[in-house]
Amino acid sequence: MAIYLDIIFFENLLMNFIILYACEIILKLQLKIIKTLLSSALGSIYAIIWYITALDIFSNIFLKLILSFVMVYIAFEPQNIKKFFKGLILFYLTSFTFGGVAIALLYFINPQKIIIQNRCISWEIPFKNNSLWRIFRICFNNYSI
Repeated sequence: MAIYLDIIFFENLLMNFIILYACEIILKLQLKIIKTLLSSALGSIYAIIWYITALDIFSNIFLKLILSFVMVYIAFEPQNIKKFFKGLILFYLTSFTFGGVAIALLYFINPQKIIIQNRCISWEIPFKNNSLWRIFRICFNNYSI
């Protein structure tokens, strides 16, 4: 199975951006697209490094926590520690919510031919005539789906 790093990068960039954007809306912060994109890109670069290296340090929970601290700090620019931890907690809650929704959709769709390989779940869903199949994939990365 081939792993395309550009696809992993852009999937993670999009999901990180959506999560950070949702947090900014909930926190009623002024949207800073460049800062949000930089923070999302940092998370995507981490995901790429995690895929291409076999070092155990990149699956360490403390490194992931530090990464999330840095991402929240870059995206939200909190003025004090209270606002920082409020943004951090909301970032985690939003990430867990998106992950839970993805797993719930997977459960309710109940797809056929599920393949789990390299931190990815792939499945095929038939359309009206059984000759056409659509392949869907969810890849698990460092903190979001």
